[in-house]
Amino acid sequence: MDLGLGGRRVLVTGASGGLGAAIAAGFVAEGARVLAAGRDPGHPLPGGVAAGVRLDLTAPDAPRRLVDLAAGELGGLDTVVAAAGGAVRGRFDDLDEDAWDAGLELNLRSTVRLLRAALPLLRAGDAARVVLLSALSAAEPRAGHVVSNVGKAGVAALAKTLSRELAADGVLVNCVAPGRVRSRQLDRAFPDDDARGAFAGQHIPLGRFGSPEEVVPVALLLGSPRNTYVTGQTVGVDGGMAAHL
Repeated sequence: MDLGLGGRRVLVTGASGGLGAAIAAGFVAEGARVLAAGRDPGHPLPGGVAAGVRLDLTAPDAPRRLVDLAAGELGGLDTVVAAAGGAVRGRFDDLDEDAWDAGLELNLRSTVRLLRAALPLLRAGDAARVVLLSALSAAEPRAGHVVSNVGKAGVAALAKTLSRELAADGVLVNCVAPGRVRSRQLDRAFPDDDARGAFAGQHIPLGRFGSPEEVVPVALLLGSPRNTYVTGQTVGVDGGMAAHL
């Protein structure tokens, strides 16, 4: 199926590793012109992108700088994929105000600022699409991760709300909610095959962790002009791990 991504102008954040890097590479492979943004200088951005930039999206002016760069390098925006974020460990009683501020800044507020900055370009584009990265923990909270649970739930609520507010502008907004997908962060929590296998055997019907590349097809479809009637949805990619309907 041709997703119609050739020449499409796409911004992907969180593109210096994990899901963001895989999604950016997926758009490049389909012929899109991609601006890849990542904050980790120790990990390369995907090859073949039209432009790449290192910045920390939690900096107040970063979203505006990034959208200005998209306007200059790509000439506009058709698709935004907000994949920056990360887990924040800690129980409610253990986390102070600074931990909440930093975690919500990373997982929610930076996305809000990015979309506010990007909306004029999206409204001016053709068949604009927004894909936000939430997580299974937004619907089924993960023990010991209260801040990121709340942040990812906020991302899903943001997508649902914006899907209604932006429908008249032709902007479709959806979430992808991965379960246990391999990443540097997850590999630190499950450092060997035995640990991963024991968890997956108990909690994941498919019996294994996912790979970032297994999330890519969903993100590409939702971010493409071939998606014409799916908006306001959170699509799980979790090997059957979700227990809710």
